[in-house]
Amino acid sequence: MYRVGVTAMPDRSSEAVAGIDIGGTKIDVAVASLDGNVLGRRRIETRAAAGPTQAFQRIAEALRDIRDREARNRSITTVGGVSPGIVRSNQILLSPNLPGWERVGLASSLAEATGIDEVAVTNDVRAGALAEARFGALKDCRCGMYVSLGTGIAAALVIAGQVIDGAHQAAGEIAYSRPVGTLGAARDGGVAGHAQLEEVISGRALADRAEVVLGERVDAATLFGRSDPVAAHLVHQGLAALGTALANLAVFIDPEIVVIGGGMSASADVLVPILAAYLRDFAPFAPDVVVGRYDDDASLHGAIALAVDAADTVVRGERV
Repeated sequence: MYRVGVTAMPDRSSEAVAGIDIGGTKIDVAVASLDGNVLGRRRIETRAAAGPTQAFQRIAEALRDIRDREARNRSITTVGGVSPGIVRSNQILLSPNLPGWERVGLASSLAEATGIDEVAVTNDVRAGALAEARFGALKDCRCGMYVSLGTGIAAALVIAGQVIDGAHQAAGEIAYSRPVGTLGAARDGGVAGHAQLEEVISGRALADRAEVVLGERVDAATLFGRSDPVAAHLVHQGLAALGTALANLAVFIDPEIVVIGGGMSASADVLVPILAAYLRDFAPFAPDVVVGRYDDDASLHGAIALAVDAADTVVRGERV
C-alpha cells in the first residue's frame, strides 16, 4: 500500500463508475454516479454470449452504449465486477452455473475489455452484502450478517462496513455446513465437499423434495404460499435446518442484524418469523431479522458499491 498527500479534493461531478454482475443466466451491466445512482443499465443473456471471450466483448459494447446514451460527459473511472463462486485474481471456483469460466481472471479480463485499469472484483453474495452495507439495511451497522437464499444459499459477514473475504476468499460459504436434526441425520454418511445445507433449504432442494412428496413440481415460492399441512411441513423442515445454522453463527459473531436477500426473500412473511424465532430461542442476544433493500439485483448494486469504493481509494492515492 502507498499513500500520497491530497491538499484539495478534485471536482468529481463528471465521474461515473461501472458495475458488472455476471450470473449463470444473465449479465447485468450498469453505469452509476458516485452516490450509487444508476444512470443506465443493460442485460445480456449469459449463454447467448457463447463463452467468456464473447461475453466480455458484449459487456464492453453495453458499457459503451450506456456511456454514449445515458451517461454522456461522464468519465468511467472504475469497474466493479462480481460473479458466483469463489472469485480469485486468476480464477473462479465452485461456480457450476458458469461452465468454462474456471480459469478466467475476472479483474484482468474486465480491464482489458473495457480499457479501464481500476477494477475490483468479488463474489455475488458478498457484493449483495456490500450493497446493503453502503445503501441498505446494513448501513451504519457495526456487525451484521447477510444471507442470500435462492437457487443456492450463502452468507456474508459485515464488520464496521467491511465485508469479510476470508483467507481463501471463501468466507460465508454456509451451503457447505452440515445440517442438524432430522434432515441432517440422513446425511451422516454424506460425501465430503457436498453443499449439504444447500441440499436441504435452497430453492432447488425444496422443489426437489416437493416433487417427491407432493407428486408435482412446484417452485419454492409456490411451496411457501401453500397452506396444506404437507407443504407446511416441508417448509418448516428446511427452515429448521437453516434457523439452527444461523443461530450457531449468531452465537459466534454476535450480529446486530441478519438481512435476508435473494429470490426467496419474496416469501419473507413466512421466512422471517420462523428464522427470528430460532435466533431468539438459541442465541444469547438475538439479532433483528429483516429483508434487505435489494432483491434480484443486490449483486449489481454491490458491484456498483465496489466500484465506488475503488474510485474513492484512487482519489485518496491508496493502493492495496
